[in-house]
Amino acid sequence: MELKKNNMVFFHAGDVVVLKQDLPNKPEMIIKSVLKSKATENNRPVLLGVKCFWFTDQKEYQEQSFDTKDLKKVGNA
Repeated sequence: MELKKNNMVFFHAGDVVVLKQDLPNKPEMIIKSVLKSKATENNRPVLLGVKCFWFTDQKEYQEQSFDTKDLKKVGNA
């Protein structure tokens, strides 16, 4: 289920995403966690990005953090 508020998309652990950029062989990735700062802005944590993981064609585990503006949601795991 994709939650939208004021044209914003909210990402959650388990969501399936891809990069928005048109790249060859871009993988579908699963969001592992949402990264928030410990310091707060107006008593609310600041979103730093999301940590995603995926497997290569050679079945190797990969993991990387991304900014939410670079990702597009394609489904739920």
